[in-house]
Amino acid sequence: MATPHISGVAALIKSLHPDWSPAAVKSAILTTADAVNSTGGSILDENHRKADAYAKGAGHVNPARAADPGLVYDMDVTDYAGYICWLLGDEGLATFVRDKRSTCAKLPKVKDMQLNYPTITVPLKSTTFSVNRTVTNVGPPASTYTVRLDMPKSVMVHVAPNKLVFSKAGEKKTFTVSVSGKDVHGQGHVEGSLSWVSAKHVVRSPIIAVPNLPESPPPLENV
Repeated sequence: MATPHISGVAALIKSLHPDWSPAAVKSAILTTADAVNSTGGSILDENHRKADAYAKGAGHVNPARAADPGLVYDMDVTDYAGYICWLLGDEGLATFVRDKRSTCAKLPKVKDMQLNYPTITVPLKSTTFSVNRTVTNVGPPASTYTVRLDMPKSVMVHVAPNKLVFSKAGEKKTFTVSVSGKDVHGQGHVEGSLSWVSAKHVVRSPIIAVPNLPESPPPLENV
């Protein structure tokens, strides 16, 4: 029954911010969700066990905070087209845009892990793997955010820069997240979060690191 509730929250956000893209609305909902339940305890799965990131997603939706997220991870058609080019090439792009004249020659190829999602999924390995993300200031014009990490000790996460200083609304800042480590408990993945924290906002992104996660697109016949 989550879908009608999320649809209503999305409609509310869109009514408050009619110029926001679908990606910005999605980001606002995800990055402001509560990581705990209504009593402050762990969110549980259907078996009444502590839910992992795949079961609980970003957490419990908080409509009031989603209406004023502070920062959003935005994307436009170029980002999606770049991903299609990386995954399927010219033929895939022409199919999706319904124009056989469209090519990937002038588009940057964007890997799935580099898409500007408000969540981060990376391979977990001993060598460092890095992704870039860009946030847009939709809060107070003059805002300063400091990074806060919540990760298991078996995983090293470095964020550069670790502080984002905005001087105007709509300003964008890019940062790099570098991850390395190992799954010491054999759970199949390691999870945590990255938050940008200001005096007014907490913008939280789940991080999932997966051992043996492929870094290349699957063969076209498997797509």
